[in-house]
Amino acid sequence: MSKIVDLKGSILSLTVLNLFSDQIDETKKAIAAKIEQAPDFFVGIPIVLEPQMTLKDPTFLALLVEYLTQLQMIPIGIRTEDEAIKEQAEYAGLAIFPREKPKTRPKRTKEEPEKGGLKSALMVKNSVRSGQQIYAKDRDLIVMGSINPGAEVVADGHVHVFGKVMGKVFAGSSGDTQAKIFAKQLNPELVCIAGMYQLSEDIDESFKNGFVEISLADGKLVFNPDLLD
Repeated sequence: MSKIVDLKGSILSLTVLNLFSDQIDETKKAIAAKIEQAPDFFVGIPIVLEPQMTLKDPTFLALLVEYLTQLQMIPIGIRTEDEAIKEQAEYAGLAIFPREKPKTRPKRTKEEPEKGGLKSALMVKNSVRSGQQIYAKDRDLIVMGSINPGAEVVADGHVHVFGKVMGKVFAGSSGDTQAKIFAKQLNPELVCIAGMYQLSEDIDESFKNGFVEISLADGKLVFNPDLLD
């Protein structure tokens, strides 16, 4: 008999949408403003909701799920310990996820073999135009010019930009949490390392005035502007 189904392990990158208001219209406007910065990035992206307050409106989650679906996002679950919210979530067709526990990173021992190194860096001598995408597979990416709005650069390793970042930058796209982003000037639509991303409006203005290094630590992006001082 031929195989009917098969289950394979996979790591799926999920986006957590923290909710700080129980007013549906206010929440919709805030979400629309967020995704307007990088609309294509959020199409088809799985979303886990995490309310940070009590939801007084019993229809809030159902209305929110409907809205996110209209935006072509995929709400799949919710993280909460509130029983009333769990009831709303079940009615809205959302899975219930446990609260995230802090992750401990295993330490590398001297006996562990090092992973195979990346290839030599891919170098782009000009600016990356709007609508253009550059992908450096299994290696670093060096962009001598700028990354214009609407442009996208992706690397499995580090990304170095000698011009201004105004589009989207993805480093460590195959899951390398040690990858970094280096930029001469930063005003991006979005920056992302190993699936952890941050939109422009969530980046402090002090990091947009000169050279900055971006790394990933403890599950969040860290901006360091002081390396060239």
